[in-house]
Amino acid sequence: MSRELDERLTDAWLACTLGRGIGHEEHLRIAFVLLRRHDRPEALRLIEDGTRRNCVALGVPERYDAALTRRWAEALADAAAATDAADADELFRRRPELLRSDLLGAPAWRGR
Repeated sequence: MSRELDERLTDAWLACTLGRGIGHEEHLRIAFVLLRRHDRPEALRLIEDGTRRNCVALGVPERYDAALTRRWAEALADAAAATDAADADELFRRRPELLRSDLLGAPAWRGR
């Protein structure tokens, strides 16, 4: 995916106007863009708040897992800083394990 598409995806997600759920890779791309746009604390806040708001907007508020979202946001921030990747595609080439959605555990709602 191009950097421009990642930017547009992020903007629509922040505005809760996608009208659909997103997959793991898209969520990572959005988080990467936010980490590039903002300092780490603000990016983490936006990732957590945006994830919660999008779950609510889609009518599935129970799918928001604050702890898992925080773990992923922190892990992605660490990986982005360590690799100094220019874009999400470069980050995934350097750290392909990030594409495994089960890497940091399953969402709490799956166990319900």
